[in-house]
Amino acid sequence: MHESSKYERILVSPRPYNMGKRAASVELTRRRIREAALLEYAESGVAQASMQSIAHRADVAPGTVIYHYPDPDALADEVIAERRDAMAFPTLEALDPLAPLDQRIGWLTRELFRVYEATDLEYHAWMRSREHPVMRRYEQWYEEAYAAALAATLGPDGRDPRAFQVVSALVDPGFRGSLIARGLSHDDAVDETVRLVLAWLRAAERDAAE
Repeated sequence: MHESSKYERILVSPRPYNMGKRAASVELTRRRIREAALLEYAESGVAQASMQSIAHRADVAPGTVIYHYPDPDALADEVIAERRDAMAFPTLEALDPLAPLDQRIGWLTRELFRVYEATDLEYHAWMRSREHPVMRRYEQWYEEAYAAALAATLGPDGRDPRAFQVVSALVDPGFRGSLIARGLSHDDAVDETVRLVLAWLRAAERDAAE
């Protein structure tokens, strides 16, 4: 019997029975398949996720998965696109470019850490499948959106390539994960990261003035 993983317990919803309209039943089945696929991607990677294992997680027959998603790459593309749209990545429209630097850094850090906290499955799927074409497209989109948000947040400070590199390292999901693993709460991780970013930027400004 398949042993439920920690991911499965938090994501896959109970299988619905006695659905009324066929259209609703079909969409619920497709949603369960996508949820199960994301679990497989997070644990095994996109290329290693079989239709049989996805069907097992979704509690449907393998033929049902193939019927709805005959192309595994098309399934992966739909799963990742759906999760990308749901993550609500920070947009430039939400940033006040005239706000003080500490407020802009605080905004970006809170928004990014919110995304990281809500996308643990997506992060693990990406880490296991970075070379897969679907993930490469997702990574390109993410890097472009991330670079635009960080450049707008830093403002003139972003002209220094080192500032972009250092701040990127500090607001990275891996750095947040290290803080959380060492006992900091989510909010504390945000506060300490903002403190470190501002300290480095101010030190770099002093060095440039000397």
